[in-house]
Amino acid sequence: MMLKDFLRNRVVLVDLLAVLFGISSWISINGLWVELPLLVQHLPEGWALPSYLSIIVQMANIGPITYGLMRSCMKTPPSQNRSITLLLAVGCGASLALALGWDFTSVIDGKMRSTGLFICVFFLSLVDCTSSVLFLPYMGIFRQVYLNSYLIGEGMSGFVPSIAALAQGVSGNPVCVTLENGTSIIQEVTDQARFTTSGFFIFLLGMMILSLLAFLFLQHLPTARSERISSNMSSRSSATFSDALQDTSPDAVDADTISQESMTHHQQPRNKQPVKYNKYLLLSIQCFICFLSNGALPSIQSYSCLPYGNTVYHMAVTLNAMANPMMAFLAFFLPCTRQTVITALAVVGSLLSAFIITTALYSPAMIGTVEVGGTFVVLTWVVSGAMFSYVKVSVAGMCRDSGWLFHCGVLTQVGSAGGALLMFILVNQVNLFQGYYVTC
Repeated sequence: MMLKDFLRNRVVLVDLLAVLFGISSWISINGLWVELPLLVQHLPEGWALPSYLSIIVQMANIGPITYGLMRSCMKTPPSQNRSITLLLAVGCGASLALALGWDFTSVIDGKMRSTGLFICVFFLSLVDCTSSVLFLPYMGIFRQVYLNSYLIGEGMSGFVPSIAALAQGVSGNPVCVTLENGTSIIQEVTDQARFTTSGFFIFLLGMMILSLLAFLFLQHLPTARSERISSNMSSRSSATFSDALQDTSPDAVDADTISQESMTHHQQPRNKQPVKYNKYLLLSIQCFICFLSNGALPSIQSYSCLPYGNTVYHMAVTLNAMANPMMAFLAFFLPCTRQTVITALAVVGSLLSAFIITTALYSPAMIGTVEVGGTFVVLTWVVSGAMFSYVKVSVAGMCRDSGWLFHCGVLTQVGSAGGALLMFILVNQVNLFQGYYVTC
């Protein structure tokens, strides 16, 4: 009976296409991040590689900024469906280039650099960052029941590559092996994985192609077009993921609002005045949390985890990537609107972050043994990441209810960029963090 109720008044094919379309939103960068345990062993930047990638991802925010300026300044705003098609095509091209040339290096300023990887990451980040202001408003032209499917796909953009990374495996660490003739060589971790890094990136390319095809079907398939409530795509406002998550007004179906009455069973029109929140406290929490979770901590994750072995690094990266979308959905179904709870979670997450930074500063030495210390490192990364994800979505919801969503978005980017820039300087200029490399 429940299945019949679910299938009533919806087309499952459109649900599937919406899920596949949503997967492309952040799958490239999420996939790249879970592949870092292999990349840091192969590329010349070594343990400092995450700090380079963090700063490149922040630079790619020029994409949504440019799109926003074009919408504001041009008499005729850019066509949304053509923009999405171009964006996904760029994503497919960059994914193909990544699979073929991720290990291409060149000498820059007297040092070997991962030129191929950096160029591909910039274009992939450009696609992912710009998707935030394009994909969700596009889904607003369809009936409300399909928005949930898109959001599931968006969450899976972190979950799917994590599953692939777990299947790939990273068993053990680089070791010095003595051959029968007495020659000593370093056996790389990549020799022990179930499939290669190029194979993993080809998998991401396949997912990006599926997303492009899903969008084209959503755009042109008669069955999908019949499920639309509006065809005016170019005039719709650019919504954010947190904005859509927190919009629970069932009668907001005009050209500038995406309603989600189908997302929960208890939604009712809100007639009461918005709850009074401490604006500066909430915005400060959001900025600081993003400073840590989006900028600072990812830049030093290799230094925090690798002293305990590549397996610990692998588990911390993949489980953290899986926990983030799960907690984002939890924040929707079990939202928190109490400032005291949000502040307490932020404080606990910050204390866990202090432990993470301490482990990175101790690198290449360990705090405790591989078994005990490594277990605590993995748990700390997963729990802190889950807490931060929940706090960010909850704060965005409270800011939206109070009319501060723009300020929240600005401080989110300021915090993320500030954390990435600070750690890039500390890692690569100050050399505050030290790595360890096997030698024979």
